[in-house]
Amino acid sequence: MEYSNISFENFYQGGDSAFNSEYGGFEGKRISASQLGFPGSPQTANQLGETVNALKQGVKAFEVTMLTPDTAETIPTQHFSEMRALMKLSGVKPSVHGPLIDAAGFDEKGGWGGESGRANNERRMFGTLEKAQILGPDGNIPVVFHISAGMPGTEWMPGGEGEDRAVMNRGVAINRETGQSIGLSREHKFRPGMDPNKSWIEDEEAGGYKEVKGGPAGILFSAEGSVDSANSTEWDKKILEVAEMNKRTEEIIGAAPMNLAEYRNAYFSKDGKKIVSADKDGKMSDLPMISTEAQAKSYDQMRRATLFAKNAEQSFGSAFHNAWAYGTKDQREELEELSNNYSEKIKGARVEGKICGAFDRQQILGNAIDQLDNITKGHAPELFQEAGEFASDKAATTFGNLAMKSYDKFEGKAPMIAIEPVHFGMGLSKTEEVMDVVEKARETFSKQLIDKKGLGQNEADKIAEEKIGVTWDVGHINMMKKYGFEDKDILEASEKIAPMVKHIHITDNFGHADTHLAPGMGNVPIKEILERLEKNGEFDKMRKIVEAGAFVQHFKKSPFPLSLAAFGSPIYGMKAGPGWNQVMDVQGSYSGGFGTINPEQHHSMYGAGFTTMPTELGGQMPGGSSRFGGTPMA
Repeated sequence: MEYSNISFENFYQGGDSAFNSEYGGFEGKRISASQLGFPGSPQTANQLGETVNALKQGVKAFEVTMLTPDTAETIPTQHFSEMRALMKLSGVKPSVHGPLIDAAGFDEKGGWGGESGRANNERRMFGTLEKAQILGPDGNIPVVFHISAGMPGTEWMPGGEGEDRAVMNRGVAINRETGQSIGLSREHKFRPGMDPNKSWIEDEEAGGYKEVKGGPAGILFSAEGSVDSANSTEWDKKILEVAEMNKRTEEIIGAAPMNLAEYRNAYFSKDGKKIVSADKDGKMSDLPMISTEAQAKSYDQMRRATLFAKNAEQSFGSAFHNAWAYGTKDQREELEELSNNYSEKIKGARVEGKICGAFDRQQILGNAIDQLDNITKGHAPELFQEAGEFASDKAATTFGNLAMKSYDKFEGKAPMIAIEPVHFGMGLSKTEEVMDVVEKARETFSKQLIDKKGLGQNEADKIAEEKIGVTWDVGHINMMKKYGFEDKDILEASEKIAPMVKHIHITDNFGHADTHLAPGMGNVPIKEILERLEKNGEFDKMRKIVEAGAFVQHFKKSPFPLSLAAFGSPIYGMKAGPGWNQVMDVQGSYSGGFGTINPEQHHSMYGAGFTTMPTELGGQMPGGSSRFGGTPMA
């Protein structure tokens, strides 16, 4: 009967022979151990202790993890200097994972905190860059920031044509004035005059709808189209609100102008003791005081109507602001003309003491409302904006400003900002969105270098490209599978973004949860992704951090040797002999070179030396140890 050794410890029993190059779950992509590292635990501020633990395992790249904002603030400044000293002594290359702070200014509940919220987050993120520079004073240390950490997410689905197959299924639009959000969804609806048993989609060329065979019943409304609908609805509501307020003013005025016909252009003097009027030539003359009961009642109506006229004008001003701020360039030209005409006319109607001023203001405002409605008739102001588009500009501003502040303080030795896309389906997770943020951030940084430092365009662009890039997390992009995408979509995304990638996070999962398994334990096409990233020409220079915290949590085992096996890392620096995948689980006689490390029995029982060395260095003697080498203190 064949015997099988079953143990949860043995994750890589891939064959019978230790000399088989495929043994040990080899991914098919060889990476030197000098390029592989892992991060500290995000749950502790004792990143110094995490660094020491990494050094004991022989890691040559280590990522100081400041993922939890408040925990990160607990790391003392002295620890950054100490970590730097240890890493310099051992030849370890450092990187930093910054805190989960939203670059666009969203809070943890998905609400936008306004420009002040974005600026506050920017200041806190800059503090991370300052600490990172202590770890990497020679410059260009990668500092990872998530592209979003609070903004509402977007659910994508396959269905598009061409290179970009992703279609928005559900999303969110942000009111750019208030920061409030509304839901967007791709759905079929029913409308009068169309066969409810058939499927229809919009036909832009024909300006109507066309039938689609085999689709769900009703008219397909895209999620993106919901934004246009929301803007039109909101704008119609705004115009109606202003018009109704002006109509209320008109109702209060009633027939008052008829009873005050002789006072049409008349004013009370400042002391209120006489009424004056100007003819068409500007000649002033006195008029009799209001004396009849009908005139007095009409004048009282005018005064009450003035209060409503003021409110209507304020509402109009708000509507005009929205049209100006969120309208098109062509609309602005017409709005400027409207503004000039309205301001000139309303100024005369607002003259203090004018008896029929409310009537004039109501008439002028009514005409202005009609003009504003006509200007925006074909294109409502884009008050609502799809969350990705909205956050893209805000986040790019933050990253560009951070790069400039960092360059201002450290110049060429400033850290490198490596923007990391979050799980697919979260905010700004689509590859095109990530690339858009990076390009805009570089443009922002480059422009500031030109304006503030006097650099030429080419030099500024080169620095911006060097200091702002991408951290590509192979586990995050694998989450596309949750929404129906396939390996080919993941590889296309990786190839597309490869020129921007400067740092890599390696982890594994099954596409439905970011489980942080060691490489080779899920279905992430790691080998193929890394081959795409190799094309940018800087692959060997990139730190490759294995994020397998969940594996440590559940299996109480270091992922580092498993990662070395997954990538077939050579045991020896000269790349001769077997790889880690061929020997990691091999058992043999102790004197034969393989065997259990540090057996429970004393080494002297097996004829081995080093019995007086501390356990930290392979011996059996307990005792205090130094901060680095592990040798006894006494």
